[in-house]
Amino acid sequence: GTEIVFAPARPGDFGGKVVSSERARVELSWTAGTPFGEGVRRYVQWRQRQAALDAARVEAAVIPAGEPDAEARPRHVLIISADIGEGHDLPARAVAREFVQEDPDVQVSVVNGLPAMGGFVTKVLRENSAFMFRWVPWLFDLQYRMFMHFAPTRWLSRRLLTAFGKRGLMRLIRAHNPDLIVSTYPGVTAVLGELRRRGRLCVPCYSSITDLAGLYFWAHPGIDLHFITHPESTEEVERIAGPGSVRWAKPPTSPSFLQDRSRAEARRSLSLPADGTVIAVSGGGWGVGDLIGATRAALEVQDATVLCLCGRNDDLRRRVTQRFAGETRLKVMGFTDRMGDVLAASDTLIHSSAGLTVLEAIIRGCPVISYGFGYGHVSASNHALERFGLAQVARTAGELAPAIERALASRPEPDGSFARRPSTAALILGADPRVRPLPAWRVRATRVATAGVATLAVGVWSMTASWAFSLVSAFGATHALTHVNTPAHEVGVMIDASGREVSNLAQLASAYGLQVSFAVYQPTKTAAANARQWHDEAFPRLPDGGLLEWTRTKGDLRRMAHELGLRRHFLYASSGPGIGQWLFARSDGGQLIAGAVRLGGDRVRLPHLHAGEVIELQATNLYSAYMQLSQLTAGLQRAHLDAVPVGRLLRDSGLPV
Repeated sequence: GTEIVFAPARPGDFGGKVVSSERARVELSWTAGTPFGEGVRRYVQWRQRQAALDAARVEAAVIPAGEPDAEARPRHVLIISADIGEGHDLPARAVAREFVQEDPDVQVSVVNGLPAMGGFVTKVLRENSAFMFRWVPWLFDLQYRMFMHFAPTRWLSRRLLTAFGKRGLMRLIRAHNPDLIVSTYPGVTAVLGELRRRGRLCVPCYSSITDLAGLYFWAHPGIDLHFITHPESTEEVERIAGPGSVRWAKPPTSPSFLQDRSRAEARRSLSLPADGTVIAVSGGGWGVGDLIGATRAALEVQDATVLCLCGRNDDLRRRVTQRFAGETRLKVMGFTDRMGDVLAASDTLIHSSAGLTVLEAIIRGCPVISYGFGYGHVSASNHALERFGLAQVARTAGELAPAIERALASRPEPDGSFARRPSTAALILGADPRVRPLPAWRVRATRVATAGVATLAVGVWSMTASWAFSLVSAFGATHALTHVNTPAHEVGVMIDASGREVSNLAQLASAYGLQVSFAVYQPTKTAAANARQWHDEAFPRLPDGGLLEWTRTKGDLRRMAHELGLRRHFLYASSGPGIGQWLFARSDGGQLIAGAVRLGGDRVRLPHLHAGEVIELQATNLYSAYMQLSQLTAGLQRAHLDAVPVGRLLRDSGLPV
């Protein structure tokens, strides 16, 4: 055993307490019910259970070593651009570079979205744009205004673009299986936004915007975030895509623009004079606009050295070289990747196609004059450049020289604030998806409503269009009466005329011994009286009205029949019958009459006539009526037939009139 030693108490020692079961019983009414041995056993079991729980919690907190799971794969970014100039490919390459800088393990794919969207879309968006830019810019401007400023055509163009391009884009996206998508081309952005908003695309989508204004296709409510290069664009993007949908990012351009570059170093690298004035003239990647006029105006500045950048337009480069042959102060350049040095070396830039180049010049502190191509999106950007005071705009050659003089008067300092903005890649990696797809019921309801409206529109059009009436007539559902079966040797003659012409035409027909019907538009009681005076008849002729003219058929027919003194059942003709017009006229007692043989217009010779046919004369004046009646008389004599009014032809055949 162990010897028990009693010693004096030390500071901090527990002095001990006496536990009295008797006092607990008296004061607390408590008595011990568990033997001491059982209590110790229960206490030990409780401690063991607590220790097991603590060990389980520690084990759960440890991540076991082993193979990484599928979620640990490198992030895959898909950047979709378009090979339309350099304004979309350059930002795509810049954003790809930013992602690699932010995450060295990231997998980035930069693809051209136009081929994926199909050959038709490519021709419309690329070949069509290139052709119009160069040859018919006014048509490009008209097309742009229709699609950007007129809501119905803008909605229709977005729908058509989505319909033609969505399948190819979805195949492209499935092939890459990305974690996120960035678009640098508005045509792709519009389709991605529609797919994302309608729940067809679950991958977060982002738009990199390099234009200043005119952003209806750059921005979309279905895009998670939009990254702008100009803070002035925020208001327009949020008006289109909603509040909180915009971030101002570092410009997606060449890294050289974001680094300091002195004017002396830039001029030395381009072999330009260290002193004196340098003016750059640029037409963008396609070399569009009046570069020759801009170059001429720049060369008028005394002792100025002019850099003319023609992009990939080799024909323009040859024309500029030939036009200014022998001009030692001019340096003609094609497409260059040294725009950072060009803008750092220049005292001003005359630029035609807006876009990212204007921002690059602002970063370099190079004053910008927009001139030479004021069409389409460039026109929208020009208005914004003036509104925000970012650049001058010269709309005519006469305005260019004063603008150059103002630009050379003072050159601002380079603006380094753009380089300090967070990159597009950094903002994307730190953002959460914003878009919540529309509910499935709403998408279905929209589809049903759209289909209903389209069906209604087609139905209204069909009720109006004469081709629809002809198609239905071919199946026997509706038809105009053009001939009857009759034992008599006679034909019905109908002359199209206005109310004022009936008297003269009736006299002319009587001179040939003919009795006829007049299909009268603008009828009057006098016209009916003149027809009866010569034993002829008159009935209404309905006009080929507008889209909803057929809805007025009942009222027009009743008024015309009243003027002509007709009863409940009557005959009528039409300049362009439609299904709706025929239905309303039939319900009002009208029988449509048309010529089996029509003389006038393109027909110059009368075919062989048969008994029971309706012959229609479409005379434009008294002389043509005289010629047609002469032909008709000769034809009737050859066929041994008589001419009678159409109503009499029907009565002689036993049909009710």
